[in-house]
Amino acid sequence: MIIILSLVFILLIFLFGSNKTAQSIVTTLINLGVFFGILFAIFFGMNPILATIIGCVIISLVTLFYQNEVNIKTKSAFYSVLIVLIISMSFTFLICYYSNIQGFPTGQYEIRLSNGYSDEIEVNMMFLQIAVILIVLIGSAIDTSLAVSSALYEVKENNPDLNKLDVFNSGLSIGKGILSSTINTLFFIFIAEYLSLFLYLVKYYDFLQILNSKEFAQEVITISIAGIASVIIIPVTAFLCSRRYK
Repeated sequence: MIIILSLVFILLIFLFGSNKTAQSIVTTLINLGVFFGILFAIFFGMNPILATIIGCVIISLVTLFYQNEVNIKTKSAFYSVLIVLIISMSFTFLICYYSNIQGFPTGQYEIRLSNGYSDEIEVNMMFLQIAVILIVLIGSAIDTSLAVSSALYEVKENNPDLNKLDVFNSGLSIGKGILSSTINTLFFIFIAEYLSLFLYLVKYYDFLQILNSKEFAQEVITISIAGIASVIIIPVTAFLCSRRYK
C-alpha cells in the first residue's frame, strides 16, 4: 500500500506539477538518504549531535541551493539557518539536561526485554534526544527563513531607497504572517501524530500525572523548541537580509 500511494503521489506530481515540483521530489529523496546516513553514522559510533548537525547542514544545502538555486536569497536563508541551528543546539542541550526527557518512556511497552528487544543500544540517550529535536526543527526553520528572505528581496527590489532599518522592520512584519501558519502547522502535526498517546494518557492518568509523564514532556518540549526556532529565525533572517541586500 505504501508503494502504491507513493507511486500515485509521484505520478500526480509529474502530471500537474512543474519542473520545480518534480525537483522537490528529488530533494525529498536526497534528504531521506541523508536521514539514513545520520542513522548509520550514529549506529557505527559517531556522536549523535555531530552526525545530526552534519546532516542538517547537508539538508539545508540541498533544500536551499539545489531546489531553489544559488542566489543571494538562498545564501541569506542558509546563513540564518546555521545561526539558529547553533543557538537551538545550545538551549536544547540545557533543556534536555535539566528536564531529563531522554530515553524510552514507560509507555513504550514494545521496547521491553520480555518482548525480545534490548533497551541497551549503546548510545548516549541525551545526545540522541537533542538530535531528534534538531531534526524536527530544521524543516520549519528552512521554510520560514527562505520565505522571509525571498519576500524581503522583492521588497528591496521594488523599493531600492529603503534603508537597512526599514528592510529589517519589513522582515519582522512579513515574519508575523508566516509565523502564524508555521506554528499552526507544527501544532496540528503534533496533535495528529500523538492523538492516540493523548487518549492513552487521558484514560490512565490524571492531569498532574500527564504533565509530569515523560511521554507527554518529550513531545511538548520537542514541538515547543521547534516553534521557538521558527520564531528566532525571523529576526535573524531579517537582520542578515537588511545587511546583504543592496
